[in-house]
Amino acid sequence: MVKDNNTSISICILRLSSIGDVTHIIPIISTIRSVYPKSRISWVIGKTEYDLVKNLKNIDFIVVDKKKTLDSILDMRSLFKNNQFDVVFHMQKSLRSKLIGNIINGRVNVTFNDIETKGSHVIDHFFSFLEKINIKKRVIDWQCEDILCNNNQFIANNNLYDLQPYIAINPYTSVRSNNYREWSYDNFATISDYCRNQYSLNTVILGKTNKEKIREVMDCFGEDSKAVNLINKTSLSEMLSVLNLSKFYIGPDSGTLHMARMINKPIIGLYATSNPKRTGPYQKLEYVIDKYSEALDKFSSKKKSSVRWGERVRDPNAMSLITIDDVKAKIKEIIKNQVS
Repeated sequence: MVKDNNTSISICILRLSSIGDVTHIIPIISTIRSVYPKSRISWVIGKTEYDLVKNLKNIDFIVVDKKKTLDSILDMRSLFKNNQFDVVFHMQKSLRSKLIGNIINGRVNVTFNDIETKGSHVIDHFFSFLEKINIKKRVIDWQCEDILCNNNQFIANNNLYDLQPYIAINPYTSVRSNNYREWSYDNFATISDYCRNQYSLNTVILGKTNKEKIREVMDCFGEDSKAVNLINKTSLSEMLSVLNLSKFYIGPDSGTLHMARMINKPIIGLYATSNPKRTGPYQKLEYVIDKYSEALDKFSSKKKSSVRWGERVRDPNAMSLITIDDVKAKIKEIIKNQVS
């Protein structure tokens, strides 16, 4: 599909979640705009994720409340009944997305079945969708000037201006069966103390989780900890503002890590159960601790040659391959580079 660059092409992007993947869509939109400045872009997105990108300019957001039943999602038919897009990118494989995709009319429809996903980063997978309509270029622009909201009141209310300089951490990952992406909470507490004692850096703890896991983390930090607990206390927009004021970020493979990548923060990514070449901070792997290959050797019964691209290591001990000294070494690198 080739059109003149001045043509007003209509494109619908279907990607509801998760937070990390939603951040990956933004460079896709930037690229489309660079090729088709007059394009009309609609984005079918989840309600929670919408909070992060709601200030993107000239996007028609169609917001889906994923907590509602599938029947209510089918009621969206009226939104699309009289609207046909030139292109629909079906960029999610879930049942909910498939049901929604079935009611969106597109002259050209591109799905994961049409692209190659082996051996590359998730963002590269998404760029492959564009190649199907002959867009070859890539614009790595997260449009941060639009996305970063004025959350000064939230920052002030939590005394974060006075807390600077600080690091940001999120010890949590999404709740999935046999996920095993989280690092030891005790280790995070040790690293927080190290940053404070060695570099006079405070700590802000971010994330979304249940009360039990909040208690587990705060017990590890202890009553005398100076760390600021913002767990479950931020919207995605507010979390991005907190990350923006931080010196650097430490955490496992999660949406928060990819949010830090959006605003170009140094990231100490903790990877053992997933492959950072596929799901790490895009083009920012210099401070990532990569124990994925070692974890495959130690905890997987498969030969490396038979492991499919992106396969996770499903063992609760895999993240223990990442040591406190590993993280300290990366912190020293970041501090050295920031000073120089």
